[in-house]
Amino acid sequence: MARKAPATFEELAIENGLVTETQVQECIAAQGPPGGDGTQTNTIETIMLAKGFMNEDQVRAIKTALGRLQRDEEKGDALRIGNYEIIGKIGDGGLGTVYKARQISMSRDVALKVLHKKWLSDEEFKKRFLLEARLAGRLSHQNLIQVYDVGRDRGVYYFSMEFIDGETVEDMIDRVGPLDVPVAMDITIQIMHSIHYIKQWDIVHRDIKPGNMMMTRKGQVKLGDFGFVKSKLDPVISTEGEVLGTPDYISPEQAMGADNIDWRSDQYSLGCSLYHMLTGKPPYEGSGSSVMRQHIKAELPDPRTINPKIPDPVMTILERMMAKNPADRFQDAAHLIEDLELVKMGQSPSSARLDAGKSTIIRAYKIEQVRVERAKTEIELLRDEVRRMKMYVTIACIVAATMVIVALLVFLLKK
Repeated sequence: MARKAPATFEELAIENGLVTETQVQECIAAQGPPGGDGTQTNTIETIMLAKGFMNEDQVRAIKTALGRLQRDEEKGDALRIGNYEIIGKIGDGGLGTVYKARQISMSRDVALKVLHKKWLSDEEFKKRFLLEARLAGRLSHQNLIQVYDVGRDRGVYYFSMEFIDGETVEDMIDRVGPLDVPVAMDITIQIMHSIHYIKQWDIVHRDIKPGNMMMTRKGQVKLGDFGFVKSKLDPVISTEGEVLGTPDYISPEQAMGADNIDWRSDQYSLGCSLYHMLTGKPPYEGSGSSVMRQHIKAELPDPRTINPKIPDPVMTILERMMAKNPADRFQDAAHLIEDLELVKMGQSPSSARLDAGKSTIIRAYKIEQVRVERAKTEIELLRDEVRRMKMYVTIACIVAATMVIVALLVFLLKK
């Protein structure tokens, strides 16, 4: 994966997004022909400064980075992808492998996601991978991990992201156990802000879980790993019958493979994550398929059996977020955030507790109750009919026996 360093100042400036190719061509044209000794009177960086395409700090940074790249290139011993020097592996995902890397030109640590080799044979997929990564790169929110750069290097497709020097919320739960209610609510509010933001771009994350929530050392929470986002990649990365998402936190509609999911699916997964934060474990247990079935039709286990300290206002929010039917969840993201803020401050949410009669499970239970009652009624009616029939048969038998006896007596008396 070693790579030749950018040969010129303008190449590195373009690679770091400081200028465009059009601007570079304009500067080259402005240089004019070289002098008699073959050198240019005006350097590219001088012209860029004059035209206002770059400032002095940017020029100085690029020149320093160019010198560093050229020195590193002479050593030739670094494992690199593009402008990134690999430090170590962070983990694997469905789309690629994530490394901790050093962006040499900017002298900063990043998380570098590299597309798996199994996807490299599909040209259409590679094009879409870059397009979707660039879409993520346009997202900018304090509670989202920022995407910096997208590119390819000698057949390797990658994008770089903000590197968070902290731990995931899942790591925190494993380390300290169930989180205090104010801490859990604060994390939920921050992630809900990120969901509200991507909702405006018509993006559904589809893999909200504590393992994808990164905590900075300053307590800021950032949502990462957009490998399962609902996007144009769906028909490419999905196989028939495949359900994207993590079973422990998957929404009922997502578990059933519904195509028309929206942000309310992420709301449900965030509710499952809140449950995990408050109790130390996800709401359902068992195999992946068993857990998904429970998400679809099982009642929500009461988290207070595990953590009695959970107050009623939190239960009001949690039950609504985890309603089986998306129509019974919060329909407005801003409203959910407002209620979460109220509960965090120890107040009651503006939303009433979810009417038990509206839950999918209770509806199904009541329908079943009606069926049972109707069946019981029919059975009782049948039993009454049988009892009447038995009574009629008994009377008929008695009458018949009586008639036979009477007939015998009459016959005997005549003799």
